[in-house]
Amino acid sequence: MIKKVRPHSSNTTATRLLDIAEVLFSEHGYAMTTVRDIATRAKVNQALINYHFQNKKGLFNAVFERRASIILAERNFLLSEAKQKAKNKSIPLRDLIYAFIYPPLRMASEDKGGKSFVKLQARLHNEPKSIENALRSKLYDATSLRFMEELKITLPKLSEESIAWRLIFVMGLYLYVASNTGRIEVISKGRCKGGNLAQAIPEILDFCEQGFLAPPTQP
Repeated sequence: MIKKVRPHSSNTTATRLLDIAEVLFSEHGYAMTTVRDIATRAKVNQALINYHFQNKKGLFNAVFERRASIILAERNFLLSEAKQKAKNKSIPLRDLIYAFIYPPLRMASEDKGGKSFVKLQARLHNEPKSIENALRSKLYDATSLRFMEELKITLPKLSEESIAWRLIFVMGLYLYVASNTGRIEVISKGRCKGGNLAQAIPEILDFCEQGFLAPPTQP
């Protein structure tokens, strides 16, 4: 269970702790980042972390929830917008994919904090299972299941199992692209830029759309 922490939206010390913890957790992971590391980088007494977030786990949860809530709100807004536009018809597949991938890609491209968060999101599976499972359940399950329901309507010829696998592949794809590792610049010999969303998003949409439209897997 994720415990509540003190409100911090308008507190500059708490915000600084969140910003610094986000970078350190994304670089070193939960286990290898200490409360002392965070307090030292923030130039504050360790007791302030306990005051605002109870403990390291509370701080980690707060770091995650801060930006994940923004991504999920934007995903749900884009999905609702696409559903309204479709009226009584199924939502076009490309619109569903866009609503899912755009928010984290946008966040990663806007500032260093956004990029650190997406990197942290990508390594969540390496964190203690009690933390990982609680965060995924609280923050991601409802929205992911909502997309699954719409994908089932849009792709009636695919089994629920195939849709689930293909959505997982989409998740892995956007996390890697958002991490902007520099590999695209190398293999394209500088023709492509990982942080260029105008260049990346159409390619991602084409690739993911064709993946979902591939024939059902034969038993």
